[in-house]
Parts: sequence; structure tokens; C-alpha cells
Amino acid sequence: MNRQFVSTNFKWAVAASMALCTAGGFAQSPKPIKVGFVTELTGPWAFFGTSCVAGLKMATDEINKAGGVLKRPLEFIIQDNQTNSSQALAAARNLDINDKVVALSGPTSSDVALALYGYAEQQKIPLLVPVAAFPQLTKPGTRYTFRIEPDAAGWGYAIAKFLEQRKPGAKVALMHSDAALMRAIMAGFRYQAPKSKLSIVSDILFPQGSSDATVQAAQVKAANPDYVIVSGAGAFDNVLTNQLLDLGIKPEQIIHPYGMTTQVFGWGSRSVGSIYGTFFDHGMDSLTPEGKDFISRFESSAGRPPSYVENFCYTTPYIFKQALEAAGSDDREKLRNAISQINTKETTSGVPINFDKNGARKEYMYFMDIQSVEGKRTYKSKQRFYIEWDPEVIPVYELVK
Repeated sequence: MNRQFVSTNFKWAVAASMALCTAGGFAQSPKPIKVGFVTELTGPWAFFGTSCVAGLKMATDEINKAGGVLKRPLEFIIQDNQTNSSQALAAARNLDINDKVVALSGPTSSDVALALYGYAEQQKIPLLVPVAAFPQLTKPGTRYTFRIEPDAAGWGYAIAKFLEQRKPGAKVALMHSDAALMRAIMAGFRYQAPKSKLSIVSDILFPQGSSDATVQAAQVKAANPDYVIVSGAGAFDNVLTNQLLDLGIKPEQIIHPYGMTTQVFGWGSRSVGSIYGTFFDHGMDSLTPEGKDFISRFESSAGRPPSYVENFCYTTPYIFKQALEAAGSDDREKLRNAISQINTKETTSGVPINFDKNGARKEYMYFMDIQSVEGKRTYKSKQRFYIEWDPEVIPVYELVK
């Protein structure tokens, strides 16, 4: 079997299954139910992909120790797509043809997820996207793709609603990378801004691969905005943030559309007072007992708190488990139908999990205030705003194509 197109390949679920056989988890060694997990372990989005795998592994270990799914171990074949669409497509094809996986999952980059989307829809393979929010992943007519994360155009809408109540009539600057996720966020914000009586005083787009924003940060400073929405790809996000702070933009003026633990550490203690959007955070007001336990166990194993990425990827195996049990087999079409009809909740937050006819999920978002950052170990945050909205409130599929 040729796997030269991937730089990393894990099969930790197989080892876990073998250990369970000797420990009494399975009476014999039944054939595993295999899911291809194509994610970003290297490249600009590696900080998302590696965090995702940590959450995935925790849940899969729990499921297999409890007896697996349909009395079989659940195995995720994890392959590195290098944050590259071509590599992702090659990995998906190999997993489909050679490994005979029942489904695909794993992408955290929207650009990469779009490549998998096309393959999954064409080959009729269920694709459960844990952390990629580009709206076109669930455009009308989508049948085999399901997106756990709310769509990114809605994030832009949510930011506008947050700023509308925080400072009516605020002046806002936009600084973002030219990636599918960021384009969608800004499209949603631009649509809602005039309706929320917000004015956009600067709108700067950076090509992928940008590493410096000295001139652009000075231009933003000169525009005298009340807030700056900052969304750079990979390490460039830290560059944008720190160059703005260097020029005197206050942390309280900076809005990050999304924030995960490693990003907060990257922004550092200078960013105390800034705001980030999220879908799960250890500072949330509405954590369930199971959510608090998940955070405690993750901190014990990883040495840091989890964020929404780890939570969505922790939730992913449980969605597959419930859908496979409802389907009663690992038949792809039956699994697809079972996922489409799923009606459950994230045990960690209590947020419902169900998908509309195109595979999109409930729209919601939390906004957190960074209160302290303690090196690379932990940080404190406080919930400042929570919003839910009807997906029809903005013309998502017209805004982002």
C-alpha cells in the first residue's frame, strides 16, 4: 500500500483495540469499523489539526474501552494532509479505495475541507467535518457532508451583533488573510454592519503566506477605529495582533473572530482584555458536569485546557457511534441516513446536535474576554456575550461562493 503522499500516519486505535482484547474489552479481535481522518498535522493549520487529534483520541479510547460500536472497535485512520488540498484529496482517495473506510472526517481548514467535500459528494461517502466552517460545505443540495461547526458567515453576523450592543455606532477596521474561512467571516460582518449601524473604516486583505503587516497596521491605526477585527492564518495571526499592540491599539479594541487555547497562548499576556469568539471554552457559564469533567481530564493529559476544537473533535466519535448504532451496520448509505436524522446534544455543553437537510447545524456563538494568560499552561476567560440566530437571518450562500 503506497502512503508516500502523507508525512504522518497514525493507527493508535488499532493498538488500543489489541490492548482491549487482552484486557477483556473484546472477547476476540473483531474487525474494526474504520473512519478516515484526514487532518492538518503539518503546515499553517497544524495547530488546529494536532489539537483536534487530541480530542478525537480521548473520545475514541473511551468508546473502545466501553466495548466499541456494534461490538467492534472504532478505528480512526489518521493521515496528515499538510494543510494542502491536493494532499487531502489523495489521502481521501487512498482511504476510500485501499482502506475501505465507512466515512471520512478530520479537516479543520475550510480550504482543505472543500477538497474532501467534492470527493465525498461524488463518491457518496459520509463526511463529518468537525472544525471547518466555510458555508459552501453545506450548500443547498449537499447530501453526504455534515458540518459540526456553525458556518463562518454567521460568525461575522454574530460579531456585528456583539459590537452593536457593546458600542452603538462603532467604527471598525478589518484585517484578515485570504483564506476561505476568513473571507466568509468578513462577508457576514460586512453584510450585517450597516444594519447594526457600524461603519467599516478600513478593510485590509492579506495574501496567503503573508508574514508582516507593519504598513497595514499603521494604516489601521491612522483610521482611528474603535475596534479591529483580526483574523490571520496560522502564525500570522500572532504577527497581526502584536504589531497592532506595538502601535498602541489597546487589547480592548481587538476582536478575534475565534480563539482556541494555543492561539490565546500565542497572543500572550499583552492581549489581556481582548475578545475572541468560540463554541466551547473552560470559562463559559453553561458547562455541564460532563463538560467540566472533560476539561479536567484533558488538562491532566495535555497540560492545558481544551478549546472548541478539541471539544468538536471529542464529540465527533460519539456522533459516529450513535449514528452507526442507529444504522445497525457500517453500510455507508445507512450511516449517511442515520447522521442526517441524529438528534442529540454535546455532553460537554448541552448544545443540540442535529443537521438540516443540507448538513448544517444550529447557529450559536460565545464571546469571551481574556482576563489572564499564564505562559503556555493556562489562561482565564470570562463570558461576555452569547447569541443564537436563525440561519436564514443572512443570505449565507449568496454572500460566500
